[in-house]
Amino acid sequence: MRVRVVVLIVLITGSLAWVGTQALSGNLVYYVTPTELLHQHPPPNERLRLGGQVVPGSLHDVSGGVDFVVTDGTTRMTVVHTGSTPALFKSGTGVVLEGTYGTDGAFHSDNMLVKHGEQYRPPPPGETPPPDEVT
Repeated sequence: MRVRVVVLIVLITGSLAWVGTQALSGNLVYYVTPTELLHQHPPPNERLRLGGQVVPGSLHDVSGGVDFVVTDGTTRMTVVHTGSTPALFKSGTGVVLEGTYGTDGAFHSDNMLVKHGEQYRPPPPGETPPPDEVT
């Protein structure tokens, strides 16, 4: 009888651990840095995530999106992003981009996540925040 209880507890604990790891793995955002991407040589059209800091002064509006350069502190890579950009996107911010590494040596992105500040500062008394800062 005790062996059955122990086996049952082990099976339940193992099942809960498996469910928990599956739930977490779907919510984690993995990405490669520009240096890692250049060392990996991914095949064309393989979707992946690229993370880095937007190099100040490299941001240019183009038809249908923006071009800019990201860096990991070691390597710089040109990014061609199509589509909309988050309101917090600007030079110097951290980004995670989803897309493909092109044969032209640029990363072609169609989805962008922007790192935001961890501190909330309410507007001074009597002032309303600008519309682009309302979340």
